[in-house]
Amino acid sequence: MRPVVLITHAIHKAAMARLQEEADARVLADPSAAGLLREIGSADALLVRMPIPAEAIRAGRRLRVVARHGVGLDYIPVDVCTELGIPVVFTPDANTESVAEHVVGTMIALAHQVARADRMVRAGRWGERDAIMGIDLRGRTIGIVGVGRIGARVAQICREGFGMQVLGYDPHLDGAAIEARGAQPRTLQALLAEADFVTLHTPSTPQTRHLIDAKAIAGMKRGAWLVNHARGALVDTEALTAALRSGHLSGAAVDVLEVEPPPATLELLQLDNVIVTPHSAALTDEAMRRMGCDAAEDVLRVLRNETPAACANRQVLKGSR
Repeated sequence: MRPVVLITHAIHKAAMARLQEEADARVLADPSAAGLLREIGSADALLVRMPIPAEAIRAGRRLRVVARHGVGLDYIPVDVCTELGIPVVFTPDANTESVAEHVVGTMIALAHQVARADRMVRAGRWGERDAIMGIDLRGRTIGIVGVGRIGARVAQICREGFGMQVLGYDPHLDGAAIEARGAQPRTLQALLAEADFVTLHTPSTPQTRHLIDAKAIAGMKRGAWLVNHARGALVDTEALTAALRSGHLSGAAVDVLEVEPPPATLELLQLDNVIVTPHSAALTDEAMRRMGCDAAEDVLRVLRNETPAACANRQVLKGSR
């Protein structure tokens, strides 16, 4: 009997076809926690594109592997999977280029007032164009909080493409490692004080919740820009909104929010100096193919009792159920 792979949301057709070669791959009829609980009992593997509650994992009595379509392990209760001996696989390299390009693209859009200019023209206000003076990125300073795969790629693009000074902060790396990844090491406070642009690339953990709060924002250079395409919980939305309204920050680009989708009444959405995208930085054809296919291959490896390429809890591999 072919194993059943349950998928929370549709994945790239190439990845779906690969799974179907060796398994019965099914997409949830109802992509919600309740819908997952209704179907999880029949699954040998779970491939997720949404946050998964611990009770769903515990209800999956046949589960042999849980796969993250992406990088953020905050979507999966890894501790529960580890307790139950279930490997958690993920795709750490799949979306690096796509997210880095989105970061740099929105930085350019902020610096050159692209979104404001577009709205102005559509509203018939062409004559007000002198009111949207932009700046060049060349020679500016970017501060990268979290110098992992994506942060290091952003550093390379900004340094080589725009001649920017690149600063880096990462509590998990020493100064030499940060320098090897193309950034000048700084403390978080020093980075915030020096950078014209600050971009966030850290995971969401209890320790990083509201890493950028009112105090941190007050320590940023006046007129700086903030980019967050990592996790919404990293930024205190109210503090960011206040700083944008007061003019302490010139603008922000956010691909992630504390509540997704956001309520229509969210004040941040009413501001003209903010670019908001719907958690779509990794939504390119190439990234979706890489994430889907990498996840699919590791799911199939585990189902064949082989070692997966990227496992978040490797200690369970010998004793996985």
